[in-house]
Amino acid sequence: MSIAKRNYLGIVFSLIFFLLIVRLVQLQLVDGDKYRKVAAENAARNIPAPAARGVIYDRYGEVVVENRPIFAVQVMPQLLTAADPAKRQAILDNLGVLLGEKIEFKITSDKPIIIKDNIKPAIAFQIEERRRELEGVVVSVRPVRYYPHGNVAAHLLGYVGEIDSNDLARLKEQGYRLGDWVGKDGVEKYYDRLIRGIDGGKKIEVDVYGTPTRLLEIAEPVPGADVKLTIDLALQQAAEKALAGQSGGVVVLDPNSGEVLAMVSRPNYDPNLFLEKLDRNLWRQLSGGQHPFMNRALAIYPPGSTFKVVTLTAALQEGAVKPGETFYCPGYYKVNRRIARCWKEGGHGHLTVEEGLTQSCDVVFYELGRRLGPDKLAAYARRYGLGERSGIDLPQEKKGLVPDAAWKKQVWGEQWYEGDSINYGIGQGFVQVTPLQMALLYGELATGKRVRPFTVAQVVNRHGEILFQAKPESLGTPPLAPSDLNLIRQALVAVVDRATGIAAKIPGLTAAGKTGTAENPGLAHAWFVCYAPTVEPQVVIASFVEHGQHGDRAAANVARAILTWYRDHRLGTQEVFDNGPKI
Repeated sequence: MSIAKRNYLGIVFSLIFFLLIVRLVQLQLVDGDKYRKVAAENAARNIPAPAARGVIYDRYGEVVVENRPIFAVQVMPQLLTAADPAKRQAILDNLGVLLGEKIEFKITSDKPIIIKDNIKPAIAFQIEERRRELEGVVVSVRPVRYYPHGNVAAHLLGYVGEIDSNDLARLKEQGYRLGDWVGKDGVEKYYDRLIRGIDGGKKIEVDVYGTPTRLLEIAEPVPGADVKLTIDLALQQAAEKALAGQSGGVVVLDPNSGEVLAMVSRPNYDPNLFLEKLDRNLWRQLSGGQHPFMNRALAIYPPGSTFKVVTLTAALQEGAVKPGETFYCPGYYKVNRRIARCWKEGGHGHLTVEEGLTQSCDVVFYELGRRLGPDKLAAYARRYGLGERSGIDLPQEKKGLVPDAAWKKQVWGEQWYEGDSINYGIGQGFVQVTPLQMALLYGELATGKRVRPFTVAQVVNRHGEILFQAKPESLGTPPLAPSDLNLIRQALVAVVDRATGIAAKIPGLTAAGKTGTAENPGLAHAWFVCYAPTVEPQVVIASFVEHGQHGDRAAANVARAILTWYRDHRLGTQEVFDNGPKI
């Protein structure tokens, strides 16, 4: 080899050696900390420890929702990729024998994979006893939601489930991650960020086979904040019993503060079913034709004759009728070529406008609807809060519909007819309301003020810090003069005392209210809305029964049962809303 070639090779080798030295210095000195951290991360695995959600109490401190521990079997994914195939299969076979099923799954990440949830404690103990034979298998304990009263207040409380793609897209920026359990409806959903807590976990060191060798660090989970509801659990159970076997919704609230004391929707469901993934057949059964997940207390329906207080308000304030004005009801009302019937065959004969409300005479309110027209009726309905959400702290609330002439032109492409107006006057036609809206409307008549409803009084963390405190909010007064308000109140007292609402008349508790029968394809819907006592009201009830036909029977009987319970257990014990902590 010539001297020139030897010199050339020497230069090349020297250059390569120099570059290796430079790279080594860069790796060891310049980027040493970075790669040491990466190496440590590669040798460490995180085992999450989910936080317990906050406990939910009723207004008197009774537990409504709590947590209970369950055992879950997890496998470290590194075991499946790094271990000897025969050994790996033996571990999975042994685990399958203990669990009573064949173990098959796919590796989707380096996080521990849950093989089976909610296993029996005896099986969990057996797995722990055989840890040496089951390398990489971990038994974890995690808290899950428990609803001790089953389906009581299911729609108000809601339920929890694993986060789905829609929720993740909406909540990712707030720190939610794939695999999180979140509130899916009701209070659980609305207050999820406060209730859910902060997950903890363990960081463990593993060897090249993924077998845990030592504990590196541990972060204790932080439990979620506790919730104090406005709900009276015993009253809620009484309302559930009153509506049992029927489809519909009930709202019971304090008209002075807006506190929801009970909310029932039937058919309902048991939130405990969602502790595990539901099989398809059960899901189809639950989500079938009766729509058990729909909160009927917040859904929309035609109000029927319960709307007549709005019609009378508008007529009195607009001068379309005078107190004491007399009408004649022959049992029908003629507008153009249409004959509209009164509910009472043969008619009511001569009666004042006040008595027209008491007797729920359709002919009187056909005439008032015609005199007023759609725009004036709509204006007063909106001033009572209809056609808009109340702002209650629950999902699912519907706005309802308060139509006017412009709405019909826009939606139907038709003008407004007098026939539409007479329907509007009796709460039929296009108008749609929720039971909650009607409870608030009659609460406004009862107390002379409009309030915002709420279901959660307070949220307090484990250190006693108040994270949320409800504040009763007054939104205004009824859209009518005090003398006219008194006229309507007297007519509503007479409804229960001697007219269509007499089914709700009980000894020892005076009530005022209004029945309603809302036409519907098939059987009509039944309404009864009332407040009690008539002096210094403590409670307002909106009772709605789907296909109940007659408000004076089906819905009024539901309200009667609730009023009777309230008289026997709560009358005279009304609390002033307290801003102080009670949890």
